[in-house]
Amino acid sequence: MNTKFNLKHPLVTLQEITTKIGSGATPRGGQDSYKSTGINLIRSLNIYDFQFEYEGLVFIDETQAKQLSNVEVKLNDILLNITGASVARCCMVPSKLLPARVNQHVAIVRVSPLLANPYYVFYCINSPQYKNRLLALAQGGATREALTKETISNFEIPFPPLATQKKIADIFSAYDDLIENNTRRIKILEEMVQTLYHEWFVKFRFPGHGHTKMVDSELGLIPEGWEVRQLSEVCQRITDGSHWSPKSVDKGYPMASVKDMYTWGLNVESCRKISQQDYDKLVRNDCKPLKNDILIAKDGNTYLKRMFVVEKEIDLVILSSIAIVRPNLDNILSYVLVFHLLDPPVKSRLKNYVSGAAIPRIILKDFARFPIVVPSIDIQHKFFNIAEAMIKDCHCLIAKNHNLRQTRDLLLPKLISGEIDVEQLDITTAEELAA
Repeated sequence: MNTKFNLKHPLVTLQEITTKIGSGATPRGGQDSYKSTGINLIRSLNIYDFQFEYEGLVFIDETQAKQLSNVEVKLNDILLNITGASVARCCMVPSKLLPARVNQHVAIVRVSPLLANPYYVFYCINSPQYKNRLLALAQGGATREALTKETISNFEIPFPPLATQKKIADIFSAYDDLIENNTRRIKILEEMVQTLYHEWFVKFRFPGHGHTKMVDSELGLIPEGWEVRQLSEVCQRITDGSHWSPKSVDKGYPMASVKDMYTWGLNVESCRKISQQDYDKLVRNDCKPLKNDILIAKDGNTYLKRMFVVEKEIDLVILSSIAIVRPNLDNILSYVLVFHLLDPPVKSRLKNYVSGAAIPRIILKDFARFPIVVPSIDIQHKFFNIAEAMIKDCHCLIAKNHNLRQTRDLLLPKLISGEIDVEQLDITTAEELAA
């Protein structure tokens, strides 16, 4: 063990406390070999800091899994991205994901429970100081943005006694459990609103539907008084953000790209910063989203998967990977339109307005001609009067999760380094913050 000290605790390399550090492989045939069901194959797009993303999870069969038996994922394994733009992203494997394998872009870090607490090691890796060190190592070698097995093995973390490790892990697990519970509640609320939308605007079971005549349209039968209109006819603006990328600065105004989007908004903290002068120029060029705008991921693997209504105006501009759709609220309400675009049959039709195999991209001039069913405005308002409370609850839970993450991330370096004595920290702090 290393005898150097980081404030209070000695340092240890990961190879000294692990039984496995290694990445997997893609089965022969690549993406064409994936199955519709089977054993989970984890890829880098599934790995985010502190959480596993199930969207994009693929499957392999028993024969393929046997060929990858040396990279079988086990309970309490740490998953670490080792290549590309997502290098150093890290999460614990969810128990419900097993059995599983990893591909060549993801490393398994398997901690020996006799030597160290796996969750403590996981929180060390995600602590800002050590995360930044990993990122620097990934960008400083001969291979661009890559972590090698040797680099990971020799990576050092503070090593307090096992009892202290467990206390630190329990404290941060309490935060993450609360975040996970809130995330589940958000998902339930999302599904409730989407189900309500589907009943009213797809199955046409809205209040008073029994007295409404159905008429023919280019999209099939629709209630009388409803219309089929192109997006450009019900929106004031359909465009994207800046095609010019200003120089980044240490302190300034946030500029968002598609990577900063999540289901219900933008992660402002992750946005890079630009100068006041560049920000003002982009505001004049209409690259600043306004309240009630719909932002849509239009480029890359997340195209059409992330879209949301801007709840309040903020001092922020966006890049061209994000489309701005500004509904005319006299014709269609923002939430009615966004839930329409998120409805699975509509999303399937939208794929006809995408070009590019390697990098999918929405073509906005075609997208503007996309036909949609526009309900009568009084029915739209009745829907929103019911859905609004659930939408507000989602945003409230998102704000709580944001506060929990901020507090956790502030505490992480202080507890990991030993600057704060864990014996003096109440483990219920996270629960009190969430109350």
